[in-house]
Amino acid sequence: HVFASDRAERRFAYFFDERNEGGYESPPIAEARQMTFRDFVGRQRDQQDGMAYYLQTAMLRQEGGVTTCPRFDAHLEADLHAMDNAMMRRLSELGSFGPVSRNQLFVSFSDYLTTSHYDQQHNLFLQIRGAKRFLLFDAKDFPGLYPYPVHHPLDRKGRVDLER
Repeated sequence: HVFASDRAERRFAYFFDERNEGGYESPPIAEARQMTFRDFVGRQRDQQDGMAYYLQTAMLRQEGGVTTCPRFDAHLEADLHAMDNAMMRRLSELGSFGPVSRNQLFVSFSDYLTTSHYDQQHNLFLQIRGAKRFLLFDAKDFPGLYPYPVHHPLDRKGRVDLER
């Protein structure tokens, strides 16, 4: 999934209208776009359309002992299949994460924010270049972030703007 938002807003949050079981009226924070990875990188690099782009996609999913992988180019698929699963299991055990169920890829560029949210799974974060700042809250503090209701397209996200 590629999401685009106004460059001036500097915000990203996925928005899946099919999850809107509650029928809420809610404008998306970012618009879903269909494009190739090459187009994603090119549009972000060129910065001609006033939009900023964020990519989020599942790399590997493990369900019921079966591992699935979306189609990528041969180089990326080879890297995914060469992943050291024993090391991943050790990291999972060290962090008390439980079994690994999915690998997600998130790609963004400098100076953009993801809205406050909670993840349903444990995370192992790898930064390839640059820096990223995380602001972590105890789970008991989540109500103070004024989350959207369940079945809202932005559920699991807080309504509090932590910059203002």
